[in-house]
Amino acid sequence: MHNEIFFSPASNFNDPFDLRPAFSLQSTPDRQREDFLKLSRKFEPHLTEDERAAEADRVMATSMSVEDIGSTTAVIQFIHSQVMSTDVGIYCVSTKPDDILMWSHYADSHRGICIEFDGTLSLMAHAQKVQYARKRVPINPYEDSQEVMMGKALLNKSEQWSYECEWRLIRYKGGPGVVQFRPANLTGIIIGALASPSTVDTVMTWVRQRSIPVSLYQSSVSPKKFELQLAPTRTAQNPTHVSADS
Repeated sequence: MHNEIFFSPASNFNDPFDLRPAFSLQSTPDRQREDFLKLSRKFEPHLTEDERAAEADRVMATSMSVEDIGSTTAVIQFIHSQVMSTDVGIYCVSTKPDDILMWSHYADSHRGICIEFDGTLSLMAHAQKVQYARKRVPINPYEDSQEVMMGKALLNKSEQWSYECEWRLIRYKGGPGVVQFRPANLTGIIIGALASPSTVDTVMTWVRQRSIPVSLYQSSVSPKKFELQLAPTRTAQNPTHVSADS
């Protein structure tokens, strides 16, 4: 184990709505024009105020008209989704290490492992909680604060995913890719209920090679209930943690 985790692009996610928020450009014409002029002064400083005003009139009569605003919104949504899906790196974790569906979806149908992190140390201390909702509330740049827009873009999912109890680490600079973490951040490894003997041997080798002890657990199928049982296989401390299927 090289103490590395992979921040994935949203283009690899199994939820087609993830990091692809809806948009709304509905607002008063005065607010729309004011916002255009503000952005123009920032990104087109070479224009005179008369030129800027003329361009604002043109945009308001075309792109922001009642007939065309739907198409303009669709274009903005497409561009935003393309950028967010490829340029931002996301590492997803959960506070629920015994969920049957997550083991099936993210740990090779219970044949893989789940790694456990200390939630109080620097790595996971930056994790943000995902919010689940019944309705897809659009981003409105005229009404929403920067914080609200970022939450809708990065931390909103359908309530159908609420069983995951997900938190996220978000990497804006550097984007998707491998990131190293300090060995102390990793506190445990859970072996899947259907893991092969070779997988168990590999995990045991990792554990023996580590300079910092970790807790080791074995997942098993309950003989009477639809649930997983996690049992420690060696004595170790169990600090506060969040878990991540791997």
